[in-house]
Amino acid sequence: MINSKVIDISQWDRRELFQHFSRLKMPHYAVAAYIDVTLLVAYKRKQHLSFYLSLIYLVTKCLNDIEDFHLRIKDGKVVRYDCIHTNFTHKHPEEEIFRFHTAPFMGTLQDYVEKTSDAIAQQTTLFGGMGDIPNVVYCSCVPTLDTTCVTNPGMEDPDDAIPRINWGKYIQRDNRMMLNVTFTANHRFIDGYHIGKFFELLQKEIDALA
Repeated sequence: MINSKVIDISQWDRRELFQHFSRLKMPHYAVAAYIDVTLLVAYKRKQHLSFYLSLIYLVTKCLNDIEDFHLRIKDGKVVRYDCIHTNFTHKHPEEEIFRFHTAPFMGTLQDYVEKTSDAIAQQTTLFGGMGDIPNVVYCSCVPTLDTTCVTNPGMEDPDDAIPRINWGKYIQRDNRMMLNVTFTANHRFIDGYHIGKFFELLQKEIDALA
């Protein structure tokens, strides 16, 4: 069950900004920055977990902790969803094509990674998991490249408020493991302040793994 409520725009403190960016045909923009994933790399090795799924869990945890990332547009209305779940691309080792999977955000990091790993290992269709729902974050990775910015297809709809978060492979720099992350958002809801808050919170979550 998806729990949501409609936001009364007339009483919304973001009303003017929302209306300003609603005039644009494409209100989306992207911000890219490096994060230090040294402790996450050490944690996943110690716990024998997927780095990719571990980071997806932490990313989604941070989005759920920031109020503005719960907002979407449905039937022309601003809607707040109670929980943001995970939608991501993945590839079986023996295949070249990738698949899409929507997994519920739940439990601890280890719970999520173990259950989601089992689910995607059994997936044989292009789309798997919970289906097409709006209260998700789209995550994707290019594990063979140190990316500095990643763009996303299919963002012609100005009502599309689903965040896209992309990254490549982590690299060693000054004895630290660094990962460049690109965050694409809809300016009708999300400003640089919110993205900065997300990056700050994500770094804290990773550092807390120590």
